Amino acid sequence: MDQDMSTNDGGHIRMIATDIDGTMLRVDGSMSARTQKALHQAQAAGIHVVPATGRPLMAAYDVIEDLGLHNYWIFANGALTRHLERGETVRAYWMNPAVAQGLVVELRAKFPGAGFGLELEDDVTFEPGFQDLIPTKLRAEPIDDVLDGIHGRVQKVVVFHPELSIDELFEATCAAIGDHGVVSYTGLDFVEVGARRVTKALAIEGLCADLGVRRSEVASFGDNHNDVSMLQWCGQSFAMGNGSDDAKAAAGAVIGHTDEDGLAIKIEELLEAQS
Repeated sequence: MDQDMSTNDGGHIRMIATDIDGTMLRVDGSMSARTQKALHQAQAAGIHVVPATGRPLMAAYDVIEDLGLHNYWIFANGALTRHLERGETVRAYWMNPAVAQGLVVELRAKFPGAGFGLELEDDVTFEPGFQDLIPTKLRAEPIDDVLDGIHGRVQKVVVFHPELSIDELFEATCAAIGDHGVVSYTGLDFVEVGARRVTKALAIEGLCADLGVRRSEVASFGDNHNDVSMLQWCGQSFAMGNGSDDAKAAAGAVIGHTDEDGLAIKIEELLEAQS
């Protein structure tokens, strides 16, 4: 994959790839009417609007319903691309269950008290405490040991710890997984591990190839570490004013805070510029 920094060259936009939490949604988890309207206007103008989130599909139904757009969506930091209206899986990447199991065993031995969750092909399983770390209610109950819940294909492993900082947990997880997976975080109190090489950028690159969209024709929006690859790859990229330092450094420009409709305002500007 070409990892050159995005150019923000102001070219014609045919795709908008946008993160959800902290970007499309306000800090309190709500979506403003202005943001919803701007995204619908972009789609009506013939632009592919592609939400790209760290959430698994089963934790995104509330946003899907609120937004009301049912074309291409990217879930689980790039592990799954779906066309919702067609009910079609466009592309999916999976972790080897043995790799997921080994990661859990190693981190559990190194950091007693660590907790884990698994995002599976069509399910999610997690240990007690994880449900308190996320803004949405999961359609499942915790189990004592996620190793008992590994069945079928694994999309992502989630790691949390009541005492370790995100930086400490990130570094330890990176050391444990090596080059067998991609570690990221989203601003919540856990880190996530996807399959080797899987990022939002990988998913967007594949979708662009499917749709005949050039890299220079994609505008991306994000606010956190798991958006960095996407912000670096896309032709135009914008970090939210509330974004992390690494997201801002990866983007071509920094726009307004999500609570101040920063996403909507920039999309309105882009639509105006090419009308």
